[in-house]
Amino acid sequence: MDGPDSALRRLTREAGKLLRPYGFHGTDAAWTQITTGGVATIRRTRIQRSWTDGQQAIGFGLELGATPTAWWIYRNWRDTVRGLPPTTLEQATGPALIDDRGMGEELTGLWSLRVDPAHRSRPALQADVDAIRADLPVRVHAYARRALRLLEPDAYLDELLADPNPQPATLEAIVVLLADHGPGPRLDDAVNRFRFADPDDCGADSVIAYLRGRAVPV
Repeated sequence: MDGPDSALRRLTREAGKLLRPYGFHGTDAAWTQITTGGVATIRRTRIQRSWTDGQQAIGFGLELGATPTAWWIYRNWRDTVRGLPPTTLEQATGPALIDDRGMGEELTGLWSLRVDPAHRSRPALQADVDAIRADLPVRVHAYARRALRLLEPDAYLDELLADPNPQPATLEAIVVLLADHGPGPRLDDAVNRFRFADPDDCGADSVIAYLRGRAVPV
């Protein structure tokens, strides 16, 4: 009988197999799909280990990411300015602002994989393995659909614009994504809000200059 770590690896492989019909490919615990809108990513979360009455439990789940192409280009520009190497689209991450928004606890909560105290060899508790395996198709479907939907035209931007109280990071992403639509009143308004969101950000002007340079008429 498999121990918890072996059971975790087996369940991770099963998650990868379930993601393939959606177009995701990868190894270990991360899977990606490049689309015309950017890159969608599904990962297994970091493992959380805990002990109760001397018995180990492993907590883990899935996490998703959607990186619009415009954001990837912008981040590579910013990294170049800072003397950092560029990132390939497949490895791109961010803005990481709304990725799991609207997904309930039943989809975002961690699974728990405990040991079976009834066996001396301390294998993974079969009831936990069976419960996670039964839940995997539902969660994989929800995560894959959410990540890919965010890469549809303007889907990420529209959700950012719906934020009634955007923070500086959100305003930055809005300007980046709006710049791809060319100049106009919406971009002007977004630039002004971004500039005044953090007056102490000495790099904001260079960011705005770069983005205005990208905002050619479309």
